[in-house]
Amino acid sequence: MTTLFYLIIYDLPDTKPANKRRTRLHKLLSGYGKWTQYSVFECFLTAMQFAKLQTQLEKLVKPDEDSIRIYVLDAGALKRTIAYGSEKPRQERAIVL
Repeated sequence: MTTLFYLIIYDLPDTKPANKRRTRLHKLLSGYGKWTQYSVFECFLTAMQFAKLQTQLEKLVKPDEDSIRIYVLDAGALKRTIAYGSEKPRQERAIVL
């Protein structure tokens, strides 16, 4: 089972409805990866996990107000990651084939 590294960054407006969405989005992403900075999650996902996440995001996000960017990085890009003040991204749980 192959996993890829996904860097997910989001920005939602500062309104009451968006704050509720932000809380739900944070909770959703917490189930998929590691919260590393204010609006940034690092996730190691299989293709099936990523497809499920995309479906959930599409139901939650308001595209005319919210902004979510997902960067897909391969193992080579991950090895070249530079981190100051924190550890480099790494997969925390083993995947048994």
